[in-house]
Amino acid sequence: MGNYFRRTRNIELSTIEYLQRMIGNSWSGVTVVKSFLQAYAEEVPVVCIRLDETFNGKLEIGSTTYSNTYAIVIDIFAKSDAQRLDLSDFIMDQIKGTWTYCNYAHNSGRTDIVGTPDGKVNMATVTYNRKVEIFDAVASQDKFRHLITFLVRKF
Repeated sequence: MGNYFRRTRNIELSTIEYLQRMIGNSWSGVTVVKSFLQAYAEEVPVVCIRLDETFNGKLEIGSTTYSNTYAIVIDIFAKSDAQRLDLSDFIMDQIKGTWTYCNYAHNSGRTDIVGTPDGKVNMATVTYNRKVEIFDAVASQDKFRHLITFLVRKF
């Protein structure tokens, strides 16, 4: 295989792939994307998943090894308030445990990405789980929007 991705990108792709599979197995017509631009280009319902921030902490005093924690953000763009609540509960149930961490790579000049399992991603804590209230003129995608943010670690 050619170019390997770094850990942060692998965390994001592993999480997106896992939730895309879980949502696809249980919900019909829900599109999973990784950017706002993609989310607003699709018809609702849409789930947008992305890695927002990396927190770098030292593994122990005097160590040069980091114990990173990654903030994942999920925006749910639903068709109704009921669907928003159901999708948020479903996603919360899916992230409460662990999922497979993969090392992803692609050959130069190719667009296909291949993942090789190499551990687990574990949800550490949920930092935000609420409806997004927008009081100005609301785009149709934002009418029934929900935000979930949580921290994960690689094991």
